[in-house]
Amino acid sequence: MRPIYKVLDVDNHQAISDQVYEYVCNNTDILKTRYPVFYTDVSIPHILQHVPLLKNFLEQRFLTPTLISIVVVTPDETPYIHVDYIDPFVRILWPVMHCEGSKTKFYDIPKEFLKLNSQPEASTNTYYDITEERDWPILDEIELIQPIVFDASFAHAVHPNPTAPGNRISFTIGFDKDLPISKSVKAWFSFQR
Repeated sequence: MRPIYKVLDVDNHQAISDQVYEYVCNNTDILKTRYPVFYTDVSIPHILQHVPLLKNFLEQRFLTPTLISIVVVTPDETPYIHVDYIDPFVRILWPVMHCEGSKTKFYDIPKEFLKLNSQPEASTNTYYDITEERDWPILDEIELIQPIVFDASFAHAVHPNPTAPGNRISFTIGFDKDLPISKSVKAWFSFQR
């Protein structure tokens, strides 16, 4: 089986997370509703203007994002198993706030149980729902306490920490789908810090 995720060693990841949180609070409406949208695309130039540490992280590694999205999960939210893409698409997933104690679980669900859906109000991206509820086998899980790269073509769901003091906030960064780092987690194993 191909790798699902890899932990990234980023020395200043908490400082970057703090700047992203300030950006979300001060420059977006994402957290201004009682039940925020799960997945919201943000303007790449806008976030990089307001989060210089993230801009530096990307520039130092010659990474040019094609998408940056904020992911918000309430502590009482029911895990929603979904697949973002049928073909492998590896993205960065980065913790921002209240990720401790929550798990991202990856499931073994055959493609014939996927149905195309979309979330047009918040994102231009499509995703796939699972057509049959059952106890799907768990392939792996991770507590998002530092940045990872993961293959969004594996079925996955956030299982929030019900005792978290607030919403679990993370963000994801995607790159050109034709790049090796977008096609395989293995391409990140030789990736320099």
